[in-house]
Amino acid sequence: MAAQLVGPGKSPAPSKDEIAGLGPRTDRPRLNTTIDLAHQKLSPTEGFVLSRVDGRMSYDEICMMSGLRRDETLRILRDLKQARLILGPSEVALGSSRTGSHSGHTPPAGVRAGAQESAPAPVVGDEPSRSHRAGKPAASVAAAAKSRGKAVEAAPAQAGEKASRPALGPLQRLDDGSAVSADDLADWPQAPEELKARIIRLYRRLRQVSAWDLLGVDKDAASPAIKRAFGVASKELHPDRYFGQNLGSFKAKLAAIFSRLSEAVQEIERSRKGGA
Repeated sequence: MAAQLVGPGKSPAPSKDEIAGLGPRTDRPRLNTTIDLAHQKLSPTEGFVLSRVDGRMSYDEICMMSGLRRDETLRILRDLKQARLILGPSEVALGSSRTGSHSGHTPPAGVRAGAQESAPAPVVGDEPSRSHRAGKPAASVAAAAKSRGKAVEAAPAQAGEKASRPALGPLQRLDDGSAVSADDLADWPQAPEELKARIIRLYRRLRQVSAWDLLGVDKDAASPAIKRAFGVASKELHPDRYFGQNLGSFKAKLAAIFSRLSEAVQEIERSRKGGA
């Protein structure tokens, strides 16, 4: 097949093995741990897609697991990568380009489309930049940034905001330890017995647990805490997490639980607006 000619000033079209703005479709992106995600103004959908990024799933696999249209998932992944919230396999973690994340500011169109910046602006101080200028290896910079990022994530999101982050997901946090019959555990042979038992217990009392208890947030929780809690819960309870497995009766249970999680977010947000 003849090579495709590219006119002056135009970039060649990405190959079928590459995704425009992301890179090879088999690349496995990872989170930028130098960034406190509590300060990022992400929508619930963006937060959910971000929760799929774990360094083990490729871009193609994330698209399959998201439950969204492929083009929508890729658009969100591009935005997350442009903001440096996620990184490619060989990229060094420094900081986000979302310079106005506290006020909800989003980067200019040129930056979102992929325009290069002279230097990334670290979110947590400027030590990574100084270390880089001093000649430290990139791997050392990344390790230091990762350690610092974990320390920041352990702190409250904002001054005066209650530390309402759920340390545990709903399955463990709301486990009442009630008896589960062996027959109920027969389906989904790949899953651990404890996981299946906890799903059954939560499913039983799903409509008895309040929206706030389900997400593990306080009555006066702010939107960032609510979105963060939803991300924690969806990471373990979205049915697509177990894509390709024979879930049996657990498929309907997980779908019902995840649907209730989405309802809980809406219920809490309506309550916040009504009380404002």
